[in-house]
Amino acid sequence: MVVAATGFDLSVLGDIAFELDGKPLNFADTVTYRGMMFTGIPNMVWVFGYFRASWTLRADLVADFVCRLIHHMDDLGARRVEVALRPEDADMKLGPWIDPENFNPGYLMRGMHLLPKAGDKPEWHHSQDYWREKDELPLIDLDDPAFVYDGGAPASIRPETPAAVSG
Repeated sequence: MVVAATGFDLSVLGDIAFELDGKPLNFADTVTYRGMMFTGIPNMVWVFGYFRASWTLRADLVADFVCRLIHHMDDLGARRVEVALRPEDADMKLGPWIDPENFNPGYLMRGMHLLPKAGDKPEWHHSQDYWREKDELPLIDLDDPAFVYDGGAPASIRPETPAAVSG
């Protein structure tokens, strides 16, 4: 007996029906910031590992980034952060979330329309290169205009965030 495996369908973010300020959220309408944040979505970081290396290598790098970001928000008195394309990114070419020349299993190609877009600048795409990211992610300038902060009480004593992402 031969069983033909057809693969499975991608379940982006667990098929959770995310909402932002009561409106449905479509991740395909966003642009990824280094494969971990998405334009226009506040206070959310997606931990997504490497396809061809240990998943936890990237999970550790992203966790360190999140800790730095939270401490920076506390220093600023910010309650909210999101990433946004900068003026110099206005004419940036957008493409698929992951380069299909680099990684192209059927389940990912079938679900690519559900994923955020990627830009042609390093900060606007999801790298699969641990050896580069281990040096770059710790040096991310948290005051770069790509990060948009909303002031308020320090995170340790803040009330509910005005814009809530639910799922």
